[in-house]
Amino acid sequence: MMNRRRGGTILVSALLILAAFTIAVNDVSAATSPSLGSAQSFAILAATAITNVPTSAITGDVGLTPHAGSYYAGLTAAQVTGTIYAVDTSGPAGSVSNPTLLNTARGDLVTAYGALASQGCDVSYTGVKDLAGLSLVPGVYCATAFTLSGTLTLQGSGVWIFKSTSTLITSGTANVVGGDPCNVWWWVASSATLGTNTKLIGNILALADIELQTGARLNGRALAQTAAVTLESSTINRGICSVATTTIFTTTYTTIIGGVETTITTLTTIVMYGPGPIGPVGGEILPVDALQLFAPYFVAILIAATAIGLAVMYKRRTR
Repeated sequence: MMNRRRGGTILVSALLILAAFTIAVNDVSAATSPSLGSAQSFAILAATAITNVPTSAITGDVGLTPHAGSYYAGLTAAQVTGTIYAVDTSGPAGSVSNPTLLNTARGDLVTAYGALASQGCDVSYTGVKDLAGLSLVPGVYCATAFTLSGTLTLQGSGVWIFKSTSTLITSGTANVVGGDPCNVWWWVASSATLGTNTKLIGNILALADIELQTGARLNGRALAQTAAVTLESSTINRGICSVATTTIFTTTYTTIIGGVETTITTLTTIVMYGPGPIGPVGGEILPVDALQLFAPYFVAILIAATAIGLAVMYKRRTR
């Protein structure tokens, strides 16, 4: 009887420890990344025009809809690692006419924009907010307008959403440290401007224009719902987004329960969401805290080891 009580105590302890680690691994932020659907493959998507002052470098697809391909200016296939799409055959040399894909992608962009708009604010700033010098955990941050004139640090792992009811403007030494570009979202109700030689990560979903001035670098996407995207010797890299990896640990052992020999199998399933490869922007690797990237995997191993260890202890105690 005493052995069975001890076994029960150990089993309860195991569940509590696993629950604690599950809470530690999972992001508790309410912020949620929307699905981009068919727009996922695009580094640039615009409605009225895509204008480029050479030479820019774009990794990812480029699309223009509903305006004709003739509204591309200055962009060539040599500057794009991906496909340039148009709704007709008047696009740049080497472009592909696929109005069906473009219309679907635009519809998915509208849906994603709405999904971001519907998420409530965790933090609301009054008026125009400069994010320089801040260190922010995952969440939804709102302001009349956002600016970035220095370094913004994104702490931990999860989803960051920045909602501006007017504009987004970067300037000076603007850059972002940390964060997964696929899980950083800039919802802009008007236009977005990335200033000369500034750096930003994340997906810009603007209702109006998006402009990248000379030397500006974006590790993410520039998606303009109703207007144009303009580049001036700029760099956009659409990174590969996070993927879920599932690890299953199975432990089988035999013990005596109520005088009957019983075989027990424990199954521990761990689903980890880790950042996919974060590509270089113009040959530069964006700074990312190594502990931030790899800590979840260490926690997963610790969870598995704890579960197996407790199972072995339970087996020995109940014999």
